[in-house]
Amino acid sequence: MYTKRVQIANYGPIDRLDITFPFEGDSPKPVLLVGENGSGKSILLSHIVNGLVSAKGVAYPGTPEVEVNKVYKLRSNSYVRSGSEYYFGRVEFEDRLFVTELRSQRQKREYEGLPPGLSEPDIQDVWNNIGPNDNDYFDSSFSPDNKERIKEVFAKNCILYFPHNRFEEPAWLNEENLKAQAQYMDIKRIQGHTSRKLIEHSPLHDNQNWLFDVVYDRAAFELQTRYMKFPTNDGNVTVPVLEYSGNAAMTYAIALQIVQLITRKDDVRFGIGRRNDRVVSIESTAGQIVPNIFQLSSGETSLLNLFLSILRDFDLCGTSFSHAKEIRGIVIVDEIDLHLHTVHQHEVLPKLVKMFPNVQFVVTTHSPLFVLGMQNALEKDGFALYRLPQGQQISPEEFSEFGDAYCAFTETVRFSEDMHAAIVGATKPIVFVEGSTDQRYIKKASQLLGREAVLDSFELRIGGGKGNLAKLWKDSLLPLTEVLSQQVLLLFDCDTDKPPDTKGKLIQRSIPLQDQHQIKKGIENLFGKSTLAMAQQHKPAFFITEEEHGGTDEGGHPITIPEKWSINASEKTHLSDWLCENGTEDDFKHFHLIFDLIEEALGLTDAKAIVGETEVIT
Repeated sequence: MYTKRVQIANYGPIDRLDITFPFEGDSPKPVLLVGENGSGKSILLSHIVNGLVSAKGVAYPGTPEVEVNKVYKLRSNSYVRSGSEYYFGRVEFEDRLFVTELRSQRQKREYEGLPPGLSEPDIQDVWNNIGPNDNDYFDSSFSPDNKERIKEVFAKNCILYFPHNRFEEPAWLNEENLKAQAQYMDIKRIQGHTSRKLIEHSPLHDNQNWLFDVVYDRAAFELQTRYMKFPTNDGNVTVPVLEYSGNAAMTYAIALQIVQLITRKDDVRFGIGRRNDRVVSIESTAGQIVPNIFQLSSGETSLLNLFLSILRDFDLCGTSFSHAKEIRGIVIVDEIDLHLHTVHQHEVLPKLVKMFPNVQFVVTTHSPLFVLGMQNALEKDGFALYRLPQGQQISPEEFSEFGDAYCAFTETVRFSEDMHAAIVGATKPIVFVEGSTDQRYIKKASQLLGREAVLDSFELRIGGGKGNLAKLWKDSLLPLTEVLSQQVLLLFDCDTDKPPDTKGKLIQRSIPLQDQHQIKKGIENLFGKSTLAMAQQHKPAFFITEEEHGGTDEGGHPITIPEKWSINASEKTHLSDWLCENGTEDDFKHFHLIFDLIEEALGLTDAKAIVGETEVIT
């Protein structure tokens, strides 16, 4: 079961949102939802989960996820977006399954025609179905009439939701977890009942018991003897070889692959204690690694639970499978990076997601490292990233939290050590710039301006933002000035206004400000008015502009406040892409200032010392 489309209007912080979920052939792409707290990420998930909960209640009325005659997600006027008269939500699943809701602030008869702002034809069709004395409408294909069809969906799909408040008590917090022994699963074979849970809060005990059953079935029913002939000096000898073969063995192999990725050890396996101490451990050829899976770190436990639950839920479907890629369904995770170390966010979690290409992952995240890890594992087109509350699809570089989080990450000890290693091992001078767009613009300018020879004379590296460059100058590299083997130039943007300074082979410079240009911050200050106008004509969203207008000074006298331009942060990378693809020598002519500055600072030529000056090129 896959989600095909989500529409939301005037719900909480969401104004208008319409997302058609992407697929690669028949396989769903993972969907990552990002945005600030309160931007509506969990709201979007709740609309999908509401449909799934409704479906399960029809398929298995004996084991509902919510009480009978209750709903998972409330419909209330309090959720209508401020200043609006209604909210609307619709989720479409595969096989023409859907759930739709509409609620207005007042009864239908109190409106003359349509509520203000209700202009979409599909929403109007829903509005027409509301009675005159009603203000609420709910419709779903998940009705008892479709019970057999919906049961078939659950019989062929893993369907899970992991809320943000999921939690497993660590061993040090709860001694009972250490004493808890694995038991056979209690599976009820009753009409209308299921042992499967859609909403998973704390599944470790269930996973432990299920794993015990898998290991038992594998050992008791699937251990086979195969006879193989081996040549010897006296002829062939037949030797019995024990091997496991069957559904439980296949399932165990996938579970083992999951734990190997999480522990980052290729030789691990599960261990099950004897009947007086029936705990599940993780072992390797070198011995026991974790005597009890409850003793894993909270991050490792979170990952183990999430992906073992996927395997367990599909196994309980009863559909046979032999590989993780045969598992299909939908898995919704709120704050998927919860409790995870940076290595698990960036390396392990994306690999685990990649293991299940036919599971539709719909997740929220605040982690740029997870987004970058997904890009490394699946490439940029292998998943989709949407920013809430607009529901706009963006690239990983446009992730609004990426810049700040990356700069924070670059301040870690590991990043500093990497920088030090690069500096110590350098064979030619190094120039650090603030960001990736700086690096790209300079490389492009060297080609257009014929300055490749200058660029080849040093290493151009990204310094991780102005804050990190300042930290390198003050705390990290300054004590090493006497032992630096090569010159190191920290090149700040014009708005940083760092004074020129030199301490041995450590050099600090700022790109000269072009005061006559419209952009006053960043390396984009080097682009002239005609270049910016051309870029704005191509895509107005590149810039945030404020027209010239009147005002008053501190003394109350009328003044003219000049036109003001700034770069739209969410479009910074797209602007760089466009300028580097379409810019000419004339557009990049002011970048001569950077090459002249670098030549002077590093003593590459007898170039004119322009540091601290403002050079105007018309």
